[in-house]
Amino acid sequence: MKRLFATALMAVSVALGSVAQNADPELEHVLDLKVKLGGAFGVGETVKGNRFVIPITGGTFEGPRIKGEVLSGGADYQLQNMDKGRTDLEAIYCIRTDDGVNIHVRNNGIIAGNYFYCSPKFEAPLDSKYAWLNNAIYVCKPFGFMDGGISLRVWKVRDAYNFESTIKPIMPVPDEIRKPCAKQGKIETFTYTAHRSGKTMKKRAQVYLPYGYKAKDKKTKYDVLYLMHGGGDNTTSFLTPPNNWFALRDVLDHLIAEGKMRPIIVVTPTFYDDDQNIGANRMDDATAMTRNFHTELQNDLIPTVEKAYNTYLEGTDSVAVSKSREHRAYGGFSMGALSTWYQLAYGVNAVKTFIPLSGDIWVYDEAGKKQDAKVAAEWINGMLEASPYGKDFEVYGYTGTKDVAGNPMKAVVEALDKYAPMFRYNTPDANLRFSMKQDGEHFYGHINEYLYWALPLIYKK
Repeated sequence: MKRLFATALMAVSVALGSVAQNADPELEHVLDLKVKLGGAFGVGETVKGNRFVIPITGGTFEGPRIKGEVLSGGADYQLQNMDKGRTDLEAIYCIRTDDGVNIHVRNNGIIAGNYFYCSPKFEAPLDSKYAWLNNAIYVCKPFGFMDGGISLRVWKVRDAYNFESTIKPIMPVPDEIRKPCAKQGKIETFTYTAHRSGKTMKKRAQVYLPYGYKAKDKKTKYDVLYLMHGGGDNTTSFLTPPNNWFALRDVLDHLIAEGKMRPIIVVTPTFYDDDQNIGANRMDDATAMTRNFHTELQNDLIPTVEKAYNTYLEGTDSVAVSKSREHRAYGGFSMGALSTWYQLAYGVNAVKTFIPLSGDIWVYDEAGKKQDAKVAAEWINGMLEASPYGKDFEVYGYTGTKDVAGNPMKAVVEALDKYAPMFRYNTPDANLRFSMKQDGEHFYGHINEYLYWALPLIYKK
């Protein structure tokens, strides 16, 4: 018994040390229930009071992360104590999610005059995506009645939410990563035919092949990462930069050689018509080019580059591209990050994983005015809701505190957390992650540091 008591005290101590002691709790909406009820019947006066039962015959429920039906067969077991001026209730029933997961619910509460509150407990399968329901305290109350039933709203009790405290810091990279690796991958230029606005053009991309890649080894398949440069840059900016900054090829070589990530192929294209003559494309056109690059990626670049190398793509049509999407990631810096958000909105069918690096979402009204982060979050959420692949994606976002795009990107991620239910942030099943480097600035030297930390998370050994 003493050992159990000591263990309990230790658990409480650990919990108290990990939460903010001065923050009052707040409520997070979880779901709404519309419960259909059958005819009530009485048991009579018992030693505990006047017992009666209300059958639960069905209904529906829906929340930001869950929806489905209320199963028949449950009941609300109520106990009236007229001397105490209250009724105790205990509803026991099951719900079934729209993807077929059964969840047990036990809801205890009291009715005392105008006071009507309950505290439900959920038992979800531990191996399901709804296991997060198990470990929390919930409260609920009626918010309306319907013909033959009652509507209930359920909230989760949590610490007061502070978005800033959820942002993960980015640590410095080891110094040895900045030096060429003994086992170096190969970089080559890939030429393909692109189609845009009725024009056909020859375009180039750089391709990184990991150390040990063998073209004749068709049994070994590689995931592919596409990285888009920023405005005014070109296909060389990530892998073989013209300036003396931290190169991505060193990051890739070291991570693979040290076993921190599995070998991958990296492709660095351009949204411009010509990576050697970017001045021919006015900056005014860059937004449209980044927004529309998803068409070129899916129709032209992916089918040609992934058939030329040992990848998971089988076939060249859109169906084959979609079937292999889990082996494909797309990221970019600055305007390339904008391209990444647009790829997520318009082309999530072709790519599963996204890495926006120092760039927010640009959405414009009919007058051409850029909208705020809330509108941008709601827009991309709507785009994903309309896609059959809109629930199956991962986003890894990075920027710096001194980056000109830092605050705009932070505002977008916070808006996605608040207003975009398709995105799950700061949860056990998160599909949106966000980190910031203290004093990180808007240039490739810092961007490639972010990739040093991101890639092992995405491409686990």
